[in-house]
Amino acid sequence: MIGEEKRIREENKIIYFAKIFLKLLFFIVNIYIYKQSSLIKKEISHKIIDKPKIFNKTNSFKNLTFSSLNQKNKTFLIIRKYCRVCGLFSFYIYYLGCATQYINLGYIPIIDLKTHPNVYNGFNDSINYNPWELFFEQPYGYKMDEVLKSGENVQFITCKESIKRPKELDIYYHPDLIKYWHDLGKKYIPIKKEIIKESNSIIKKLFNNSKNVLGVKFRGTDYIKLKPRGHPIPPKVDDAIQDVKKMDLKNKYDWIFFASEDEIIKQRFIKEFKKKIKYLNPKKKINYTNYDFFVNNKGVCGSADYSKNYVMNIYILSKCTDIVMTRGSGGAGIILLTEGFRNSLIYNLGEY
Repeated sequence: MIGEEKRIREENKIIYFAKIFLKLLFFIVNIYIYKQSSLIKKEISHKIIDKPKIFNKTNSFKNLTFSSLNQKNKTFLIIRKYCRVCGLFSFYIYYLGCATQYINLGYIPIIDLKTHPNVYNGFNDSINYNPWELFFEQPYGYKMDEVLKSGENVQFITCKESIKRPKELDIYYHPDLIKYWHDLGKKYIPIKKEIIKESNSIIKKLFNNSKNVLGVKFRGTDYIKLKPRGHPIPPKVDDAIQDVKKMDLKNKYDWIFFASEDEIIKQRFIKEFKKKIKYLNPKKKINYTNYDFFVNNKGVCGSADYSKNYVMNIYILSKCTDIVMTRGSGGAGIILLTEGFRNSLIYNLGEY
């Protein structure tokens, strides 16, 4: 009897220590998986991604459905996103998701950058035009002012944070998502035809019909100096220059098209690549002083000329042969507009 009790106690001890060992093992494995996933993210950022991995023209999205709308007895929906300091392609991403959702519910969405304070109306909701319509088309071609004056059935709605939209980080590594949102953007909220025509003329003039152009998009001072929480960390300028040199050595580009709001970084690239580098010159420059840089520079960031220049930069970058870029809403815009890159390098170095 005593021997039996001793055996049971020994077995219970073994079971107890076995449970502790398994818990400890589970904890160690989870730490290892977490560290490996972090390493993978950093490794991805320094790989040249072949075109089929980032975007494939032949990909199709079989289940895409678009409502065939008869405008009679339909509700116009004025859609807004309340954000005082969002950039233009941040608005684009939200409105693409929001417009798609309500189109599929049978509404006719009208995108609004007029009636709520933002950079592009100078934080003045009494302006007499809708800034969105300077750069992008409305989903069905109806102008906001025309709809408001028409007396038709009009409702207002605010886009929620939870709206299904092209998440900036997700789309870089998911070709099906790129294809899905690319098609929707092209169908419903394309860049204005006049801007596309002017941009194509510039492309022809700058690159002389070359099909071997590297695009470089570098987000600079506002991220490096201000380190805004939740925003992507850009690479060091010297590292980016070295990466571009390696790609240039391998692919022997005719031209390098460079875009950045940071004049100092632009001059660094011009010094390195000399006559090979091409760029657009904005009429005004931004001065970053503190976190309220958009507010302090509303006359620059929100001006029609500066914003048009920005949209043209994004469009031209999307038409380059290869791309090197830092993360951000502008980078997401490039990926959503492109028909495909031969090679791409997207820096994913975490967030502030």
